[in-house]
Amino acid sequence: MSAPPEERDPPVADSGVWQQVEFGSYAADLPLWLELAEQANGPILELGAGSGRVALHLAEHGHQVIALERDPDLIAELERSAAKLGGSVTAVRADLASASQLELPAPPTLAIGPLHVVQVLDSSARPALLGRLLQLIAPGGQVGLTVVDETTLLSAGAAATQILPDMREVDGWVYSSEALWVQVGEDALTVRRVRERVSPEGAMQRSIHDEVLNRVSPERLEIEAEDVGFRPAGRRQISSGLNEADSTAVLLEVPR
Repeated sequence: MSAPPEERDPPVADSGVWQQVEFGSYAADLPLWLELAEQANGPILELGAGSGRVALHLAEHGHQVIALERDPDLIAELERSAAKLGGSVTAVRADLASASQLELPAPPTLAIGPLHVVQVLDSSARPALLGRLLQLIAPGGQVGLTVVDETTLLSAGAAATQILPDMREVDGWVYSSEALWVQVGEDALTVRRVRERVSPEGAMQRSIHDEVLNRVSPERLEIEAEDVGFRPAGRRQISSGLNEADSTAVLLEVPR
């Protein structure tokens, strides 16, 4: 006898499927990461690789990628996908908040932080990560870190979104994630989403998920990077094209 709808387990771990639903189709930043990878001439380190949206894209274009991720379910999903690419992606389980313990299998020539991953850390933790990256990246290498372009947000308060829900079907399960609003606080940005999951039998589960990003301007990030020894190397704008906040990629260089 099959389990009742409310007791049936979904086919994919929650963290893996929601990342695919909410970010899997985002591609606005991929041309920049590929451009930087082509210039790097060596292994690429991705911070917060998730289930492999960027890492797999770079690997498909012939690059060796070291993919850092702290969530074991996301790493498992990444490794399943990477296995088809013949070992060009090496997954490393690591928490960016414990930067002093970060060890890599090879010195990268480029490190990238897509989707504002650097903003998961606050001002007390970012310098430690930047300092460790300076030690790990080959001399002459680069770092590219994206931060939210706050000029496309309200200066304060909460802004309701007008974005259609992100949706995906996995083995008969239908997933939907709708961004409700962005709260601009003094120190952090909070994106609230309502997540819905419907089983093949029609049982629905709904939850609220808040994504919290610590606020940091490109100028502040460059100052923090200079303080540990990086050289600023310019900025690049990334337009989402999805009626949501754009991003600024802050580029940094490791002195030779």
